[in-house]
Amino acid sequence: MLPIASMPELLLILLILASAAVHSQTEKREFLALKEEEMELQLLDRELISNLVEYAEEMQSKVEVLQRFSEATRTPLQAAKGREEEYLSNPLHSFRLIRHMHEDWRHVEKFMRQPVGQDQINFIKERANELPSKEDADDATEAIYRIIRTYDMTPADLVQGLIDGVQYNGSISAIDCFSLGTLHFEWGKYDKAVHWLNHSLTLVKPVYKSVYNVLGFTSSEVHMLLARCYVEMDQEEDARRTLMSHPALAQHSERLLTLYNNTRHVPVSGDLQPLLPDKFNQMCRSSHQNKPSRLHCRYNATTSPFLRLAPLRMEELSLDPYIVVYHNVLSDAEIAKVEQIAEPLLEHSSVYVAEVKKAIKSKVRTALGAWIPNSDMDASGWTVVQGLYRRIRDITGLNIDDKQHLQIIKYGYGGHYDPHFDYFNATVKNTLASGDRMVTVLFYLNDARHGGSTVFTHLQLKVPSERGKVLFWYNMRGESHELDTQTVHGACPVIAGTKSVMSCWIHELDQMFIQPTYRPNNRTFFHELV
Repeated sequence: MLPIASMPELLLILLILASAAVHSQTEKREFLALKEEEMELQLLDRELISNLVEYAEEMQSKVEVLQRFSEATRTPLQAAKGREEEYLSNPLHSFRLIRHMHEDWRHVEKFMRQPVGQDQINFIKERANELPSKEDADDATEAIYRIIRTYDMTPADLVQGLIDGVQYNGSISAIDCFSLGTLHFEWGKYDKAVHWLNHSLTLVKPVYKSVYNVLGFTSSEVHMLLARCYVEMDQEEDARRTLMSHPALAQHSERLLTLYNNTRHVPVSGDLQPLLPDKFNQMCRSSHQNKPSRLHCRYNATTSPFLRLAPLRMEELSLDPYIVVYHNVLSDAEIAKVEQIAEPLLEHSSVYVAEVKKAIKSKVRTALGAWIPNSDMDASGWTVVQGLYRRIRDITGLNIDDKQHLQIIKYGYGGHYDPHFDYFNATVKNTLASGDRMVTVLFYLNDARHGGSTVFTHLQLKVPSERGKVLFWYNMRGESHELDTQTVHGACPVIAGTKSVMSCWIHELDQMFIQPTYRPNNRTFFHELV
């Protein structure tokens, strides 16, 4: 247990950590999607804890020296108690007292001033740039918020480690609950914030009061935010009761209530707040099951001559729109090679926004992405890409340009993609050159242990992420090439592990010699060109 004298130094360490986390990082690290990064962070946490233990031991050693000194000097005082004059009549006692008062306390002062644990403080300074930034912490909080919202979790569920019917080891703390309550408050979810803040109070452990103080967490802060939530919900009596229940706030309760009423909170809105549709959330949950259908599984041996020799196992999911799954398309060796060439190229993914007519980083999709082929990829990657092109032609029976790019996407915990269409329906570089995205081919490169399904919200169809299979669908309707709005789909937030996929989009003008191409119908792009 740390002595009281060590608290200022411990506070200094924590301030160093906080400052470095905000200012020292020059390059954002992707802790959510890359498990290697998280494992390195966990290793660093172990090293920092060991370092803190060494610091505490040095502090404790110094305290023990001071305690032994105080015991040694207290002994003669206790012996003299009540007979001081007689005691000091002894010349030895007089000599010892004067010498002790002249010399010993000056040495004690010097000893007390000596810095303790400087090596440990320097160690933290040196490693501080490896800590997550505020942006990383915000991303992590938003990721767990998406899981909470999508999978309909209560604070009690999360504390117990129960997520979407699966029991996980581990729990969260009072500070974690307070952080989630704060996030819900900022986004205007006051009723939800009340639940998290109340749960935070139930998890507060009085034995950790000194540690909470060092970490800047106080129960009074929780009570004030809780009261503010009640005010925003027009429940002033509940707010007053909350403030009155805390000894340090009771006498200031009326003044605080007046302040909260006069300065109403303005919730964060727009792209800063992930708001997944309720229909999408319900489909992502384990309670959702696809409706039974009369569609068939069969072997496809007709879309290319090669499939006559090696037919693919195909499962029909929908006929309108046409959606099928091919099983065991990629081998483990092929998947490993794709991941090997893509991993060094991964960076935060972006999405196309029609209003600004360009791809930008957005909370609509929270994942890492890379495009192959890429001039920076390993040379062996070209052979892999050519093999993927052949496999796509076999599956679809359609033409694909040898320069077609494939997108690798990797989702970490909480990683998702809002419901969207794959077609652009806008004038962009790709549509001018090759027309819009007629077909989507989606390869699943791993098993998402929990969460991460692809859902077609209009069709009430959910497709789990399973290693080696391919999801194939048309974004346009038959020969009319009318954009099919039934193909709206999204990626459910990943709960455990990661999810890796590879997307290929086949464009309509590349098919001009094998099937009818575009029709103006319901598309903005072609109307703009007329």
